[in-house]
Amino acid sequence: MFRTLCLTLLSLLFTVQVLYSQTQFENAGFEEWEDIPYGSIPEPVDWSSIRTADPDELAQIAPAVWDRSDDAHTGNYSVYLTNIGIFGIVATGTLTNGKILANLDPTMGNSHTVEGDPRWNTPLTGRPDSLVGWYKSKPTAGDFPTVHAVLHTGYASIPQEDSSSWVGEAFAELSTSEVNTWTRFSVPFHYYRDDNPEYILSILTAGNGTDALEGSEFWCDDLELIYNSSSISEYNSDRLKVYYAMGTMKIFVDAARNIPVELDIHDLAGRSVYHSRITAGQQNSLQPGLREGVYVVTVKIEDRLLSQKLLVR
Repeated sequence: MFRTLCLTLLSLLFTVQVLYSQTQFENAGFEEWEDIPYGSIPEPVDWSSIRTADPDELAQIAPAVWDRSDDAHTGNYSVYLTNIGIFGIVATGTLTNGKILANLDPTMGNSHTVEGDPRWNTPLTGRPDSLVGWYKSKPTAGDFPTVHAVLHTGYASIPQEDSSSWVGEAFAELSTSEVNTWTRFSVPFHYYRDDNPEYILSILTAGNGTDALEGSEFWCDDLELIYNSSSISEYNSDRLKVYYAMGTMKIFVDAARNIPVELDIHDLAGRSVYHSRITAGQQNSLQPGLREGVYVVTVKIEDRLLSQKLLVR
């Protein structure tokens, strides 16, 4: 009887751990660290830096743009990132739960999920409402840290020209001013498809991507995915009608009454290109100044996220 009870409890604990691992980041508090082949600074377990990037010859000479910090929001450690100038370029302080493809031309590099290799991927089958975490920062004037997460199926990278494997994403440009106390950030996920993802790919940077400035610093801790069971995503929803012609976008959100709602437009690389407040229940005319390309228009109304792809010719 006692043995059966123990086995049942162990089985239940294992099930809970598996379910949790499918809905959250691994080592989200940066408490576990491990040695790597190049250099004396360890990496957080299940996360990687440019010192474990491809190709190997660049990883060996890459600067240490990350470190383990004992200034933590909770627990013993947080992760510290900084931008360092080298070879006439700025190596952005970057940490990812995928694998980095390094290049002396920063615009040619990326972070990507490696399917089938648990060192370089994070399985996740849920559809979170938002990504939250805690941070401090000391950006160089004109710079800012970023947080970017992509839910996807199959292979995906950030950046990625063909984002057809992306199910949804969260992206935030954090404060351009110094933040010297632990501060919470919250970033909503915008969904592009109505199916469930297989993985989550995330990047934390101390500066503005390939335009980062030398010397910016960023501390991050306690990442968490928030799930709101009442939130429903509708991709290509009939409730959202979007038309674009001659530089003017007309938007109508079907609603029983006129209520203010938030509208966001992202390009297929995940960058936010326009944000506005519109009124549901009536036609809205905007001039977002979009270039030719494909965009995703998202509106949050009541308990739903409505999305439509928009082709601008």
